[in-house]
Amino acid sequence: MGLGSSLMALAGYGSVVFRPPKPTYRITEGPDGLAIAPTANARGDRKYPGGVVVRLQTARGGSIVAVLVEHQPAAAPVAGFGTAASAPFAVPRRPTILLSHGTAIDLGRVLLYYSEVAKDLRCNLCVYDYSGYGESRGSPSIPNTIADINAVFTWLTQQRGIRVEDIVLYGQSLGSGPTVDLACRQKRVAGIVLNGAFASGVRQLCPGIPRPAWFDIYPNSELPGVLCMRQLCPGMPWPAWLDIYPNSALLPSVWAPVCVLHGTQDKTVGVEAGRLLHSLARKPAAPYFPACGHEDVELSVGFVPHLRRFLEGIFGSAYGK
Repeated sequence: MGLGSSLMALAGYGSVVFRPPKPTYRITEGPDGLAIAPTANARGDRKYPGGVVVRLQTARGGSIVAVLVEHQPAAAPVAGFGTAASAPFAVPRRPTILLSHGTAIDLGRVLLYYSEVAKDLRCNLCVYDYSGYGESRGSPSIPNTIADINAVFTWLTQQRGIRVEDIVLYGQSLGSGPTVDLACRQKRVAGIVLNGAFASGVRQLCPGIPRPAWFDIYPNSELPGVLCMRQLCPGMPWPAWLDIYPNSALLPSVWAPVCVLHGTQDKTVGVEAGRLLHSLARKPAAPYFPACGHEDVELSVGFVPHLRRFLEGIFGSAYGK
């Protein structure tokens, strides 16, 4: 596929990138505020965890749904930990996971499982729906997803009082795009997790698209001693300004530790993308490459223990207690 035809195909990317399912939840309003309840599209008999449900206005005019489930520790903090002497934090740190989900799922399906994961990890969990997904209004688009995650981040830090340094960004597949974009702008986030992430939106949608010749140096040169760009810089990503969700181009600008999770049997986004992202991170944490596909890494036996080790490396073993 040539560059021109590939870029023309990308003009209709919305129907390829975004595939919102029928909503699996609905928002109800009662005396205590907003609440979330399952719809007929929900799978099984589900009961959502208690949490703060809000509608947030985005900078692009959207109205999106977000849910914050705060961890309730079973016991009091460890004696002597989190006193005034343990500056800069006066209490044990509790991470908040800000989760951006994949393309064909909504908040309702994500919330049940990941609320249990967050409970095991002693973390708060914030999940939101992109514009046009679930009960979020508007239309899904790449600029809208960036505005969506910005609105949630602002709400967490400015209205819920959560420290930027206690937020861990988690992006699954499509969600890796807004996650990396936010992480490269918000340098003080504690860490980021990339699950089944792609290296480049353009490369993912059009894997045969060539690098434009005018971006290269002697692109077709076969002269002895004359190198082309891909020989000089074999790991050089697709130019970010030509890409959609240019994760590989943006990731080197992320200061936080990066944990890559990627199934070695992933047929949707090959594991090579995960390995590349791991190699590009400034602070690469131990990666996790289980024998899984694109949507079942989180079901593997080692998933939660690996995330726990990642969080302990950032916050210390006593976090969240």
